[in-house]
Amino acid sequence: MSAPRDVFLTIGKQVYSITTPLDDKTLDRVKDLIDQACGSLVEGMGQEDRLALACLQLAYALDTAARGLDDMLKLIERADREALDE
Repeated sequence: MSAPRDVFLTIGKQVYSITTPLDDKTLDRVKDLIDQACGSLVEGMGQEDRLALACLQLAYALDTAARGLDDMLKLIERADREALDE
């Protein structure tokens, strides 16, 4: 991370000014995730509803990724135990 700087972030219909220490590549990945979460939302929806639904979509994606990682760790641990038992 670098020194904090002011950047503009578009979420839904609104542009926000935020201060962040994220580097450009990381910030671009974050912006892409936000765009993906907001991109499928219904046109004409209010900003507050857009933010709530985007938040839910991002939380669901995070939960899905966490469960996937947990499952992989369990498989690795099981494989390690089986290798030790041999």
